[in-house]
Amino acid sequence: MTSAADELEREIEASRGRLDGTLDSLMQRLTPSGIVEDMLGSIRRDATGSGLYDSALEAVRRIPVPVLMMCLGAVMLLKSNRSQGAATYQAVRALDRFTSPTSVVAPNSLATVPKDSR
Repeated sequence: MTSAADELEREIEASRGRLDGTLDSLMQRLTPSGIVEDMLGSIRRDATGSGLYDSALEAVRRIPVPVLMMCLGAVMLLKSNRSQGAATYQAVRALDRFTSPTSVVAPNSLATVPKDSR
């Protein structure tokens, strides 16, 4: 009976060890650098993605400053569009808040038109 209990304990410890190894592997893969490595690995395995990846990497190696400036400009452009869209959406949603009681909003426009000129 103690032999069976000892055997069961060893199996449990072995299972815990395998589980710890699996969890460590998953935690490593779920870090930002692990996610990027997985994405780049899958792109490099694809024939089309491999050529694109290699040419982009070569461009960064040859001329790093202009590539960095283009990436920075793209990020700034995307960020400015997102914040502007939210403000426009709020203005369209809350017409009563942004227009005076004596004016109406012209269709397809954010400009107000006095009621007398309709």
